[in-house]
Amino acid sequence: MTNRIIISIFLFNSIICCTSKTIEQKPSMKNKLEQVLNEHTLQLWYPRVIDQNNGGYYSNYSYDWTKENNQNKFIVTQARHVWTLSKAFEFYPERTEYQDYANHGYEFLRDHMWDKEYGGFYQLVDSAGQVPDGEYSFEKKLYGNSFGIYGLAAYYKISKNEDVLDLAVRTFNWLDSHAHDSIYGGYFQYLRRDGSSIPRSVLEDGYDASDKAHVGLKDYNSSIHILEAFTELFHVWPDEILKERLQEMYEVVSETMYDPRGFLKLHFYPDWTLVEDQELVELAGERSFYTNHVTFGHDVETAFLLLEAAEALGIEQEEIMPKAKLFVDHALKKGWDNEKGGFYDQGKYIDGEMKILDEGKNWWAQAEGFNSLLLMHKHFPDDPNQYYEKFELLVDYIEKNLLDHENLGWYSYGIDHHPEMKTRQKAQIWKGSYHTARSLMHCISILENADH
Repeated sequence: MTNRIIISIFLFNSIICCTSKTIEQKPSMKNKLEQVLNEHTLQLWYPRVIDQNNGGYYSNYSYDWTKENNQNKFIVTQARHVWTLSKAFEFYPERTEYQDYANHGYEFLRDHMWDKEYGGFYQLVDSAGQVPDGEYSFEKKLYGNSFGIYGLAAYYKISKNEDVLDLAVRTFNWLDSHAHDSIYGGYFQYLRRDGSSIPRSVLEDGYDASDKAHVGLKDYNSSIHILEAFTELFHVWPDEILKERLQEMYEVVSETMYDPRGFLKLHFYPDWTLVEDQELVELAGERSFYTNHVTFGHDVETAFLLLEAAEALGIEQEEIMPKAKLFVDHALKKGWDNEKGGFYDQGKYIDGEMKILDEGKNWWAQAEGFNSLLLMHKHFPDDPNQYYEKFELLVDYIEKNLLDHENLGWYSYGIDHHPEMKTRQKAQIWKGSYHTARSLMHCISILENADH
């Protein structure tokens, strides 16, 4: 074979190769996210977690999706599954099994997690739906009951079952009559079995709650989620008292909890005075979760939740958008990894400077992050923050560090800082499918009408 022929064959193969790469376009961002939604979320979790023996949803799975022995059921996770499945059915109406799976969870909430004597949802039951023994087993939380409302309202929307709406309304009325602060507004987090708030003074008598630092307080985490729950319920039950409470919580989150630097203040006495760090540290030690830190994931999530609430209330988005944008911008400025992408877990202002307390990047904050980044890009496509470029970088980070391409699913933390997550649980009572499914469905919907 002559050199000319060899060269010709080489050139021909090179042209074909280059042409193939040009023609074989990378999947569009929408298709990529839809693949993650299905392979790593919806079709991975369901029907896997459906407990056909005792009702509800299984809670705990190992890194390779082996079902574990402890299957206690937590109101937050159970209700979030009902919400996720209801929204998944709306998103994919041809997948009627999602409505069946949502009904399965609703029945467990109704029959086993609702306290038929005092009202309200229990925090935790065992795998068969029985409240475990223990001095504090009958404590209830605003946080958990808010997700009960959230899941029920979403399921009512697709089922039109009036019994479902009735249970959602009963939960709202139970919380409103017991946990609502009629003097200063807002809701208390720690509740007795009958729904009345547990005052901070009980700590002087040795009350040994699981997180003593929060007893008798109002806090950001339960407040943003009761805002979220009331928004969902208001869409299907536009009651006047509910509207007043939704407006109240909108103002609490957007004004009372808002720090003008662009983040949420976290822990409050009943009159909305900020709790000092020293008191929190004395009760909970140096664990930063209990102090007045900055939680970048909650800030970017709150940007989205405030916009949702404003829309439900008929408030012009121009009113809240500057604050929503500032939540995202502050998180990008102070809590964003410019090299790899992703939002750090926690930071804190010390002597006026932001110190990152934890460079780990948990799964839910990244899911909420790409949702809010794409939402900001939709409203501010030419902003110097380059939201879409950061959105792409975050999706790339998730693909490389949070998605398990061998066993499927999301690691709890990015393996760049926490490689041990490769062999940690894929599911547990605080880790379900809600954050990821919600953000993916929202982003896919935005991208369907976007230029990208």
